[in-house]
Amino acid sequence: MTSRSLNIFKDNSLILKWTMVLVAGFCFLWSFQLFIAGNAYYSVKNDIEGWQLSPDKASINRIDRGLGKIGNAIDYFPDNALYYQIQGQLFEWKAVVEKRSEESGDAELGLKSHSDNLNNAAESYEKSLLLRPTWSGSWIGLASVKLLRDELDDEFYRYLKNAKQAGPQDAIVHKFIVEFGLEMFSARSIHYVKIKEQLKQHLNLGLQNPLSRDFVLKAIQKHNASETVCRWLRDASYPVRKRISNCITYD
Repeated sequence: MTSRSLNIFKDNSLILKWTMVLVAGFCFLWSFQLFIAGNAYYSVKNDIEGWQLSPDKASINRIDRGLGKIGNAIDYFPDNALYYQIQGQLFEWKAVVEKRSEESGDAELGLKSHSDNLNNAAESYEKSLLLRPTWSGSWIGLASVKLLRDELDDEFYRYLKNAKQAGPQDAIVHKFIVEFGLEMFSARSIHYVKIKEQLKQHLNLGLQNPLSRDFVLKAIQKHNASETVCRWLRDASYPVRKRISNCITYD
């Protein structure tokens, strides 16, 4: 091998070596970002699931921390539909908690903040659906924003329809329809007529799904609807009926 060939060989080896170093560094950085983003998502997800069962545990400070975490995850992975959907839920919770706690002494400012947070929530859900149109959680999110705005119009029911088509077995669909349906039943609202068949279906499915079961049982208890739900689900399976308080007797 000539001196010139040897130098070319050494140069190529050096280039290959540094290429491998750069690739390894990139892979390490990507893995680190994935780890941070994943931890942020599951931390926020666990908080939200806890607030759903015990809403009083939600606070502005905890929600703002969650928004910071999921904001960092989105900075790392801006094309992740799930992160935008979780961000939307956080903005919803912030709107609810601010309205509940009336932290602002200025009523007009408080209403503006409530509206801004709902607008932010809707924007996050829309970004999620642009990335993944068949994501049931984001369709439910848009329906939830409409509900918080007292806008139970055709668009609200279209969002529900899209959510059911995208994820007919998803826990988030069961939870929303059960809570909304029982609320409309308790209020003797005209909207109960529109939702009653879906309510019965998702009470059954929600009690079957371990990811929604505790939430559905708590919703039934909150609305003192055990006897009514037992009657609605008289044709449901024994494992479903036995979970409803006093629905199965052995007299």
